[in-house]
Amino acid sequence: MKIAYLVGGLPFGGVETWLHDLAGEYRNNGLVDARIYNLSGTGEMHARYVKDGLDVRCVGSGIRAIASHRLDTTLRLRAMLREFAPDIIHTMHISANHHGRIAALGLGIPVVTHLHNVKREKRLHRRLSDKLLSYATAAYITVSHAVAEVLAADHNVARRPVRVFHNAIDPKRCDLPPMDLRAAYGISGPVILSVGRYVRQKNLDLLIRAVRIMHDQGMPASLVLVGEGVERSRLEALRDDLNLGGHVVLTGFRSDVAAFFRAADVFAMPSDFEGFPIAQMEALYCGMPCVVSRHVPSLEVAADASLVCETDPSDIAAKLLAILRDDALRARLSEAARRIAEPLTMPRYAERLHSFYTELLAGNLR
Repeated sequence: MKIAYLVGGLPFGGVETWLHDLAGEYRNNGLVDARIYNLSGTGEMHARYVKDGLDVRCVGSGIRAIASHRLDTTLRLRAMLREFAPDIIHTMHISANHHGRIAALGLGIPVVTHLHNVKREKRLHRRLSDKLLSYATAAYITVSHAVAEVLAADHNVARRPVRVFHNAIDPKRCDLPPMDLRAAYGISGPVILSVGRYVRQKNLDLLIRAVRIMHDQGMPASLVLVGEGVERSRLEALRDDLNLGGHVVLTGFRSDVAAFFRAADVFAMPSDFEGFPIAQMEALYCGMPCVVSRHVPSLEVAADASLVCETDPSDIAAKLLAILRDDALRARLSEAARRIAEPLTMPRYAERLHSFYTELLAGNLR
């Protein structure tokens, strides 16, 4: 079975990590011949895909290539798809969902559109495009029931079949020894970890302010932010303004994230919105208790391992302090985390997704 996976780019992020693990699993088990099309040709993870032997092709050569008006990108992608002749085209990212479905028109290849986020499109032309292109979609996949609700409201006017596939992780990537974070970064006290892009939706500024509150309440915790993004300079300035220079670390992009999960005390994600974050699933697999906002849909499966916070520094600090000051609570959440994560592994996910593809090709999907 040949599947063409379409993405707008390959930056450091949950979608890109998921796709890397999925393509690697299919390479190992032989169920799918996976080819990945990077529409922009950009992203920090592109080199990692190539290094790990995944079949990834660049459609464009810059971020401007993914703009919805770029007919040249659509036509180039269409030619590449015709050459590969996949059984199914599987799109993700806003730009890939747009270009992929248009490029597939008339090719007779079913398109699966995969939504990873609850963020609702505000631009009118995009909203109309999403609705019209539902007629060019054979089926949808969403990463959570929360995303499925957005899909029903904003996309699926053609009423195509929808399946919810909660994201999975590669357990092999989590098999790393813990890093000595205190020695590596010169920090002290309990360690709070957050993993993800440095963007506003993640509310990392609120997390830094929560650490300041914790210090003021006698808990000299440290915060490690693993990721990269446009908010770096603003977050560094806030750290310095709050006199947390020795307690807040921005590591930049790391490929050994599991070593951080194995070493930290609690995982935090106070986001304004998410889809179904891979980072929290990896944290759970490593037995980390979590503090996440009520806007994080992974609570659909991870509620027993998490304390839910408001997007407010005081409440974030209160939830973190509750875990760090209560050994019994921390142990209970940690035990639940491992139990929840055990079935959410990539080998099981890849087999289930292959069954979905088979059902779609047989015309049995309803």
